[in-house]
Amino acid sequence: MMMGTLTMGLVAAVVALSLWALIDCVRTPAERVRFVPKLLWVLFLLHTPVFGGLVWTYYGKRRTLLAST
Repeated sequence: MMMGTLTMGLVAAVVALSLWALIDCVRTPAERVRFVPKLLWVLFLLHTPVFGGLVWTYYGKRRTLLAST
C-alpha cells in the first residue's frame, strides 16, 4: 500500500511539472524564448516531459529583472 501511494505521488509530481512547463512555454512571449523557436521547445517538452521541463525551467527563457521600488 505504501508503494502505491509513493508511486502516485511521484506520477502526480511528474504530471504537474510537465503541465506547468508546457503551459509556461506556450504563454511566454516569443522574444523571451532562448536558443530555439517556441515550437521546438513545445515539441521537446512533449517528447521528454521530465528532462524537458527541467531544461525549460533553467534555460528556456530569458529572466526579467524586477523593478526595484
